[in-house]
Amino acid sequence: MRLFLFVKKMKKIERFVVSAYQTNCYVLYQDQEALIVDPGARAERMIASIDEKQASVSGIVLTHGHLDHIGAVDDLAAHYGCPVYISEADMPLLTNPRLNESAGGREIIIKTKPRAIPYGKASIGSFNVEFIDAPGHTAGCVMMLWDENLFAGDVLFKGSIGRTDLATGSNSQMVNTLNEIKKMSVDYQVFPGHGDATTLFEEFAHNPYLN
Repeated sequence: MRLFLFVKKMKKIERFVVSAYQTNCYVLYQDQEALIVDPGARAERMIASIDEKQASVSGIVLTHGHLDHIGAVDDLAAHYGCPVYISEADMPLLTNPRLNESAGGREIIIKTKPRAIPYGKASIGSFNVEFIDAPGHTAGCVMMLWDENLFAGDVLFKGSIGRTDLATGSNSQMVNTLNEIKKMSVDYQVFPGHGDATTLFEEFAHNPYLN
């Protein structure tokens, strides 16, 4: 399934729901450039859509290193020759099936050498974004702001939050991250790693972990 979720002038967000985990992969478009977020599987679907638009890919951003968010990285990076960004703390998950939760199944070992996410405001191609350190679900979870759109990975869901009992997860770190989210004063559109989009103020009002 793919959906266009946001259109503003020459900016657009396309969502792909992939794998048995129903992971949200997002492709952001700005003019003829694309930025891919959390490609968990089905690289061919994203390639077909991006190439249909004749867009160039500026990079791949990973909010964290779990199998359902990284499975299509190598195919996409090879096809587009683009850089892959992940937090330094989550880099070990890319090559360790036990840490990325793929051990015992189709083990995922990413061969593409990643770049460390630069926290704070950054530019990837023509995309001006801001990376927010948000550990808890994993030690290196990040969220990414693009305009007033918050790509939350598995930190914040509609009505819930990411689990903290997997490898490198931490309940105390998640509590700290949620406390930082509570300080946000902008009603961002929230695009989570699973499930429906929401807004930050909607979560302040109804998410039991934020009120």
